[in-house]
Amino acid sequence: MFVVHVLEPFASGVTTAVISITQQLPKINHLIIHGSRMWVDEIRNVKEQFPSYVTFIDWPFAGREINLQNDARALVSLINILKNYKEAVVHLHSSKAGFLGRIACRYLGIKRVLYTPHGASFIRTDVDRRDRWFFRLLEKIGALFGGLVVGCGKSEAELYRGLGGNGLFVSNGVPISFSEKGQDVRIVTFVGIASKQKDPALFNKIASQVDGDFFWVGDGPLRTALQSPNITITDWVDKASVDDYLNRTCVYLSTSAWEGLPFGVLEAMNAGCALLLRDIPGNRDLVAQGENGYLFDSVDEAVNRLKQMLADRVKTRSMGCRSREIVKENYSVEKMGREYLEIYERLSEERKYQTADAI
Repeated sequence: MFVVHVLEPFASGVTTAVISITQQLPKINHLIIHGSRMWVDEIRNVKEQFPSYVTFIDWPFAGREINLQNDARALVSLINILKNYKEAVVHLHSSKAGFLGRIACRYLGIKRVLYTPHGASFIRTDVDRRDRWFFRLLEKIGALFGGLVVGCGKSEAELYRGLGGNGLFVSNGVPISFSEKGQDVRIVTFVGIASKQKDPALFNKIASQVDGDFFWVGDGPLRTALQSPNITITDWVDKASVDDYLNRTCVYLSTSAWEGLPFGVLEAMNAGCALLLRDIPGNRDLVAQGENGYLFDSVDEAVNRLKQMLADRVKTRSMGCRSREIVKENYSVEKMGREYLEIYERLSEERKYQTADAI
């Protein structure tokens, strides 16, 4: 079987998901068609995170924001690449790849197509209501060109009902490991880029009202929003260092404004962290309210919950243990690989039957 993955950003959770899929499915031939949008690393270093059997092709002109001239060029370049892989399963990752990829596949007659949004563009809060309406319209138009919509989590799948989706999803997964918790009851952590999506200003507001040690593990263009004296910005660190921070963390606090199904939270659950997450799609999938953490809507609610969690160390540690149970049961990388394999095989079989019927 040959699977072609098309992704515009070569960074973030999108790339993490594709790396995980390729690692879990070594018997499949994987080709990655990727854009050049990077955040913290070079393309060469990202490629080294994939298994050695994965091959790559650059996708010229692909970019996140709408640019009619560049998008037209990106569509033409994608058609020219995909015309050599008409018998492959094509897996489109993220909204730009999902829109242009479905058009390209319809033009070329490629039938085995699936699309995973990894965070719906029409729930972004860094754009106005008109833009969100337009992004939703684009999803409806894209659905007219076919393809199976597969959410990266349950709530993302629900967002796409009526936009070409039927509720199908494969939850993101992480490698399940266990290490003895070296927990500090005062430590509150978030891992990620300081960007509009992750809303560091809200993180700062919460931290400034709570007596605790807050860590933003990462860096980014909005790091200056993290001004409270009890916040430490670590800058970018390696995976072992991230694991060490999470292993010492009591509460994982996410102020993200929108998500697909966040790998950072899954990693925190694997490390045995109790959760305090903003009430948005994606995050809702991961919190069993009162069991492994809480969702919040406002600064006041977050502050009050966090004070309670840091004060009641016995209950909060119990919540962290429950996080580990939930991620092990539902969000392992092995489960993610198995479920994508089932979809790939099903699409391949359907194509065989279609070909036989045509004959």
